[in-house]
Amino acid sequence: MPVLTDQRASALEREATIRPLGELATYLQETLGQRMAAHLAGLEHAKQIGRYARNAATPRNDLTARRLREGYKIVRMLVDAYDATTAKAWLFGTNTRLDDRAPIDVLSVGATSEEFAAVVRAARQFSSVDE
Repeated sequence: MPVLTDQRASALEREATIRPLGELATYLQETLGQRMAAHLAGLEHAKQIGRYARNAATPRNDLTARRLREGYKIVRMLVDAYDATTAKAWLFGTNTRLDDRAPIDVLSVGATSEEFAAVVRAARQFSSVDE
């Protein structure tokens, strides 16, 4: 199983920053499913993530776009190190580094850089562990 390296983490950071939101939404929807991807982005309606994926709509606020970008980065870290099933389990599991909250719940309501950074750190640590 590949382990997340500093070089790969930097590449994911860049990718999450420069790729169009529609591509990020497509990846999240295909990897997690429509409902889970929408929840991660803090969207009320699951079909909205599909609209973003088809470029039929764009997020109305910067916070939704930020959640998509941070969520993409986190999911890619986990999928690259493990697989989609493990990524889903990690996102929904309680996490001691996040005050026993599920990472997906922190992302879905996240509004500060500190909140996003905490989830990224937790995902990076989980993805970097060589067992």
